Amino acid sequence: MTRRLPDSEWCANGSEAPLCRLPLGLAEVARRLGLAPLPAAAQLIVQLEGYVLRLQAQPSSGLVQAWVRGDVQTPGRCLPVLCAALGLGEEQLPWVAEELGPKPWVLLRRDDNGNLVSMWYFRARDLAEKVARDYAARGHKQSYEVERAS
Repeated sequence: MTRRLPDSEWCANGSEAPLCRLPLGLAEVARRLGLAPLPAAAQLIVQLEGYVLRLQAQPSSGLVQAWVRGDVQTPGRCLPVLCAALGLGEEQLPWVAEELGPKPWVLLRRDDNGNLVSMWYFRARDLAEKVARDYAARGHKQSYEVERAS
């Protein structure tokens, strides 16, 4: 099942990852996903089998670039799900990201009870640590840690 989400569900903090370019425009992507037509929208945030994706029309070509939100450790797992939902084979994609394997760093939040919760996965430790510092600077009770993802 595919659900359209508000743009606020997308978090651009460096943990998101490019996935692929689709051989379709945004209106056709919405139609194939069974979503309402998009009046002059440039992007679509969707939840597809638990994955949150940003589908964004590229100004130069009109083709859609797909991104996966940073709470997915292994972006490549989204590719067959997206292709199946759109009725495409991976060989039909004009471009697929080279780095679709597991991201090695995870940003964790320690809650008031001492529980660690995974928030975002990153390719670069320094970026994960910067995002952790940004969260900590907001003054919440929780603490944030960066560890090697398992």
